[in-house]
Formats: sequence, C-alpha cells, structure tokens
Amino acid sequence: MAIDFDIGATSAALLDAIRKQAKQGWNKISGLVTPQTKMMAQQAAWIAESSLIGALKDDPELQSMFSDQLADSVRGLAKDVAALTILTVEKVWNVAVKILWGAINKILSSATGGLLALPVL
Repeated sequence: MAIDFDIGATSAALLDAIRKQAKQGWNKISGLVTPQTKMMAQQAAWIAESSLIGALKDDPELQSMFSDQLADSVRGLAKDVAALTILTVEKVWNVAVKILWGAINKILSSATGGLLALPVL
C-alpha cells in the first residue's frame, strides 16, 4: 500500500517554521542584548580608565566593587539570554512536532482512524 506523504512539502514546511521561530527568538534576544552590551562596554571602559588615571587608581577595594558589579551584570544578561534561548528551543520543538506529527496523523487518520500521540519535550 502506497501512502501519500509529501516529504518535500513536509521538509519545506519544517524548515520554514524552524527558521521563523529561530529568527523570532534571535530578535527577542538581540533586543535585550544590544542596549545592555553597550552599557557594559561603557562600564568596562570606565573601570579601565579609572584604574589607570582616575578614582580607582589607588583604591583596589573600590575597583573590585565596580568589577564585581560588572560581573553581576554579565551574569544576569547570560541568564536572561539562556532563558530566552530555552523558550526559543521550546517553540522550535512545538512547531516541528506539530508539522511532523500532523503529517503522520493525516495519513494514519485517513487509513486507520487512529492517531499517533504527540511526543513530550
């Protein structure tokens, strides 16, 4: 028994959906990261300059405090990027499963009336 499963169309739909979700995820990440990276670079420049010729030159304790604050900012940004990345991965999973299991179930429902259960991430 031959089945009418269009591999090319399914593959194209899958690629398009994944590309769209990944791009949307990057747009969210980029919107978060872009302004913060500029602020962090400015803070790093200030720390470097102040450590050589400014308020931090003779105050290692204050230099350490500002350095620690910058590290906290980077850590917080990395956690935010990780959270958005996880959300993007979940969205990619959801669209991929919807397309693939939808294609499988279209064939199964027309032939047997049964459906394949969706997998869990």
